Amino acid sequence: MIKKLVTGSALLLTTINPTMADLKTDWESILASYNLTPKYHSFCYANEGGEVKGSNPNMKIRLASVSKLVTSYWALEKLGVDYQYKSEFYLEGKHLHIVGDLDPIYSKRKLFFLLSQLNNLGIHELDKITFDKNVIVYSNSEGYTGSILKMTNNRTATNLKDFFHTPDWNLLKAAYKSFIQSTPVEVIDHLEIREDLEDLNLSVKSVSFVDENPLAENENAKKVIHLSPIIVKYLKAMNIKSNNFIADQVFNKLGGEIEFDKFIGEKIQLWLPNLDVDRLKFEKDEKSIKLYSGSGLPEYKNKVRLDNYATCSIIVKIIEEMDKKLDEVGKSLQKIVAVSGSDIDKTGPTQSTIRARFLSPNVKDSIMVKTGTLFHTSALAGKVSAIDGGQYFGVFHQMRGWKGHAKASQDEIVEQLVKTYGGAQKVDYQKEFFFPAYEVMR
Repeated sequence: MIKKLVTGSALLLTTINPTMADLKTDWESILASYNLTPKYHSFCYANEGGEVKGSNPNMKIRLASVSKLVTSYWALEKLGVDYQYKSEFYLEGKHLHIVGDLDPIYSKRKLFFLLSQLNNLGIHELDKITFDKNVIVYSNSEGYTGSILKMTNNRTATNLKDFFHTPDWNLLKAAYKSFIQSTPVEVIDHLEIREDLEDLNLSVKSVSFVDENPLAENENAKKVIHLSPIIVKYLKAMNIKSNNFIADQVFNKLGGEIEFDKFIGEKIQLWLPNLDVDRLKFEKDEKSIKLYSGSGLPEYKNKVRLDNYATCSIIVKIIEEMDKKLDEVGKSLQKIVAVSGSDIDKTGPTQSTIRARFLSPNVKDSIMVKTGTLFHTSALAGKVSAIDGGQYFGVFHQMRGWKGHAKASQDEIVEQLVKTYGGAQKVDYQKEFFFPAYEVMR
């Protein structure tokens, strides 16, 4: 059977596999087996050039942590795939000033790295450290999956003092030894990280926030630069663990809720011009997609809970556009999200949200996904790599209570999607060790 598909202004002719039409039936059958009613849930999918199909593809759905895919797309579009956060360190005498770039990973590992770098530069005694509003230091930033966290300048100052003033180290001695033991030798050598505690020595009298760089016009001040890895690697670490802190910090750097509305509005009109007619369960004046946070965690305004929402069709389109952008620069979606069977760490800073899912030989190493779970939402979205072509998909359950049946039905429909399109095609992916620094400070 031949069917015309409309994508933007282009008309495409494509051969429709008869089994494609059965996926909606399969979905409803799967839901019935778990006593779930189709009208409350959404499943949709699309091939790399086709229309969105499925069940309730244009229904309003809460996103939960699938929001991080949207945040990732916005970051790649606005900052660029190879963007690196840059922190500037100014030193004059015994005064160190840090100019930040809203780097979201000033974590324990980064602080240990920076301490070692300062010692390598011959810095062992400081009367004061000052920093600006774009320096946000949270030592657990690599492992945070809790509620929205509001950082303060006082908290940043305390964290800098705790990590950089080695004479008061107590528990941090054991933490540093563990840091060295868990870091590959090649990373330690490349970044010139000091391995022996006896080689670490920095004394800091005070740490404080200042509005402006007091050393900017000082001709005697020396400046060195710290660069993060490219943002793709930050986003990968964020999505694997579903790190809420990183996602919200990236979202805020991009401009937050107001700037996102401006960014996404024109794109939705271009991608889905008839969405206003087709969509379900929206109020008349509601936007078709709304992000209040980059993580998917709810915001509260006047004691009213506000959750990120969109439609399955929008999320699938965003995943497709992000995949295309990555492909244009020689990268791929697996560089951004978790890969089934490969990104399955059970502990540590890269603990995966799909560590126990999609491990069967039928789908292993062929599914790139982001999960999402809140008290009223269970979601899964991404791309399957199949022999008959890659398929973008989303599954959104709107339900409260236990999510076991929701996750089981998600797994079943994704495996059926793979089967429908000829079986799994393993993706080209080699897992990399993530470290939040790019090179030694210069």
